[in-house]
Amino acid sequence: MSVKIIVGYVRLLQRVLQHYQLEYLIGGIEQQLQWKQFAEALQNDSEQGFDLTVYVQLLKQLQPHFKRPISLVVAEQASLQDVGMMGYLASTSLNLQQAMYLLEQYYPLLFKQTNLEQLKIVEQDQLIQIIWSANYEDYREIYELNLSLIFRIAKLIVQEQLIPPSFIQLGLTPHLSLAHYEQFFGCKIQVYLGQYKICFDQQVLLARNFAADQQLNQVLSTQAKQSLQQADTFEHRQQLLKQKVLGFIEQALKQHNEVIQDQVARLMHCSERTLQRQLKSYQLNFQDILDEYRLQLSQSYLQQGRSLIEIAELLGYADQSAFGRAFKRWTGQTPKQFLKQS
Repeated sequence: MSVKIIVGYVRLLQRVLQHYQLEYLIGGIEQQLQWKQFAEALQNDSEQGFDLTVYVQLLKQLQPHFKRPISLVVAEQASLQDVGMMGYLASTSLNLQQAMYLLEQYYPLLFKQTNLEQLKIVEQDQLIQIIWSANYEDYREIYELNLSLIFRIAKLIVQEQLIPPSFIQLGLTPHLSLAHYEQFFGCKIQVYLGQYKICFDQQVLLARNFAADQQLNQVLSTQAKQSLQQADTFEHRQQLLKQKVLGFIEQALKQHNEVIQDQVARLMHCSERTLQRQLKSYQLNFQDILDEYRLQLSQSYLQQGRSLIEIAELLGYADQSAFGRAFKRWTGQTPKQFLKQS
């Protein structure tokens, strides 16, 4: 099961296509599965959510059409309704501070199945910092988009000239110049690998929201709490564990550690036996998770034109022959046969 993002993000992306007259991309490359899924989601307006990995792939495909980071381009077109319940909670909050604390409490509602990273708020020296970790390099665009959406939501709530954040921290090195982000946020940008952060002066957050409606906010908060309780299922907890393991698998591969399961267990501060027991309790298997991750990455790398030797090294195989055998076991095809059909 994949992570699902709320359908509001899909409608937001459609608005971007319309604004920049890029709707032809959907029909022009309709043979690409991602755009087919995108079109179907718009047509059905499904509340079941949209595959997050596919959404990130769409963002990456759109990036060449813009000189600025796609995350900033998309955020500029956002409305409060695009972030679902969180948008309504923010719009009825007494001030930005209340809106941000509600964001911390109900942030998982932005994702239908599970939240990728836990968001937390820290008060320090008259500053309020909104922080979350960045364990998945492949999700760089969605991290940046959510960071930009927090800023965009703040501007929509204040409905006047918002004093810029004290500073912004990017948890992964961006592909484009930091100058783009400094212009968008109006403050200095720093990069600290592994952690995203947006920091506001507390005085800014206490500015009153003129559209505040505490009675309606309380009703919405109750609904949001019920939604979170309903989402706390076995399947939800299973996916949380799987995503956590995937993040550590990515770290282990980057360290070129050949004993991947042992390294993941170390990163999770437990023994391999304990890790296996935890996975089994949620009907998961480490090798299955690792194979799924390697398959997705290998297909992406092959389409990027990377050599078999390079892919084998990136995925932690001793040589390209070992990778080739694994790929055929997963797909029934050799890497070359896969490329011919893709």
